[in-house]
Amino acid sequence: MNRFFLAGSSDNIDMFQAVKDLFDKEIFPDGLDQGREGFTIFYTPEEWGSVIAEVILNGRYPIHDQRHYYRCRKLKRDWRDLMPQGYSLLEVDENLVESQRMENLEELIEEIHSECQSVPAFLENRFGYCVVHEDQLVTWCLSEYNTGGRCEVGIATQPENRRKGLATAASLALVERALGQGYQEVGWHCYAGNEASIAAALAAGFEKVFHYFAYWAMYAEASGLGVNGNLRFEREDYKEAVDWYLRAIAADGAPVWVYWNTACAYAYLDQKELTFKYLHQAVDQGFKDAEHMKISQHFEKWHGTEEWRALVGRFQK
Repeated sequence: MNRFFLAGSSDNIDMFQAVKDLFDKEIFPDGLDQGREGFTIFYTPEEWGSVIAEVILNGRYPIHDQRHYYRCRKLKRDWRDLMPQGYSLLEVDENLVESQRMENLEELIEEIHSECQSVPAFLENRFGYCVVHEDQLVTWCLSEYNTGGRCEVGIATQPENRRKGLATAASLALVERALGQGYQEVGWHCYAGNEASIAAALAAGFEKVFHYFAYWAMYAEASGLGVNGNLRFEREDYKEAVDWYLRAIAADGAPVWVYWNTACAYAYLDQKELTFKYLHQAVDQGFKDAEHMKISQHFEKWHGTEEWRALVGRFQK
């Protein structure tokens, strides 16, 4: 996912026409050639929103979002008081990244690479902590964009270990380290809809400073249509979700998840024939996870039917 930042006067016609040309002639073709999925434009002031949607990304099906920025300048709690029994905190150091026994280490390395050019560069210039449970990395909190007297927080928790205060504890450890090394401010960015991230930031003593805006979009047309379908699916508007998914399928190169999600949406609409039609199309397009299909709650009501047995039989063959 690429990130672009847009600022300046939103009534500068020459500027936003030049930005549109940049996207149309360079950014979109390059993204497609390199197989990238999508990108986000962050912008300020708010007036840029209509220009981005109606001019720069017109016809690209962008989705509007909002971001919050929180900051912490003083340690207000001790992370040691929040660590549950059976969990421990480890510094992200050379011993950890070279460990051969820690589960989820690859995900930690991927997170490091997402914001830093290499692991050695991270170890030399940044810092972070992981929460460990039974040789499994369950939470990591890394410093990002360390510059001058401030740094940012990059944080993640494995789904099965959420709602235990681990993100709050790890972020407090990071703040303790940052302030101890002379940083005056630690920042925390998250989307306005990410309630878990907001709760962790507030629990760690971060305070909201401001909000800003974003549009995100996909490079491929079919994917852009599909993620709009996902947005409606999440709102439980399955009929409208289907409309977007079918538009994605009609476009060239719809990814396999579009076919799967179409079947799921039709299942909620109780359209049995169409559900199995798109499940079979998902298999035709490369869907291979039979176990996921079998345990999916979307299709339980049709287990044992002739259509279900025929579908499962395709995987057995």
